[in-house]
Amino acid sequence: MKIMFLDESGDHSLEKIDATYPVFVLAGCIFNFDYYTAIVEPAVQELKQKHFSKDSIILRSYDIRKQKNAFASLVDKRKREAFYLDLNEMLLNLDFTIIAAAINKTVLKNQYAEPDNPYHLCFRFILERSIMYLGRQKEQMMLRIESRETHNDRKLAQEYESFREGSERFSKEEVHAKLADLSFNQKSQNIAGMQIADLVAYPIGKWAMDQKRENAAFEVLRTKIHAKEGKCLGYGLKTFP
Repeated sequence: MKIMFLDESGDHSLEKIDATYPVFVLAGCIFNFDYYTAIVEPAVQELKQKHFSKDSIILRSYDIRKQKNAFASLVDKRKREAFYLDLNEMLLNLDFTIIAAAINKTVLKNQYAEPDNPYHLCFRFILERSIMYLGRQKEQMMLRIESRETHNDRKLAQEYESFREGSERFSKEEVHAKLADLSFNQKSQNIAGMQIADLVAYPIGKWAMDQKRENAAFEVLRTKIHAKEGKCLGYGLKTFP
């Protein structure tokens, strides 16, 4: 059994678009379930204990970057560099696969008269690529996604059930054989996989905005992105439009 944790970066709204970060990213991190419980959870707890002396804190990309709240100590350059060194090493050493989708909302809004919800678009892109990733493996995958407001969770669950009905590309039987279930989790539940997905999403967003700009965090993650014959675009990473 595999498990995928999903979290986003950016706002899915098309009404007010932040010119400094006009992208929406949904990132999924896939682990073998037994490996996740035996290796990943303890590794994340150890990282927290080493740098913050407690494992109850929740790794949040935004707070870490801004050195806010539980991560205020990272304003100290030495502590920040030591933490990033260990964080990057942990991510490199852990065995997981990324499937993500990034949407430039400004371009989407300009190209489509009635653009779809960026969150729903990204989710469908990831579901499609998850089926292709699982391929001929006789293995199912559970999906765990960060809960938002109840009505948003309900709409996303409807997208999931619609996808499970099958399409010209994937039969209903194939989808049911590969996707086990979907559940929503609160960030406050302190789930290691959700926090890794949170950390993964932002560097992908920065890469989607400017692929030529230096992006050390993305380079750490690049080898984790699902690829075919060395190509990740269209496989483990979908950009749209």
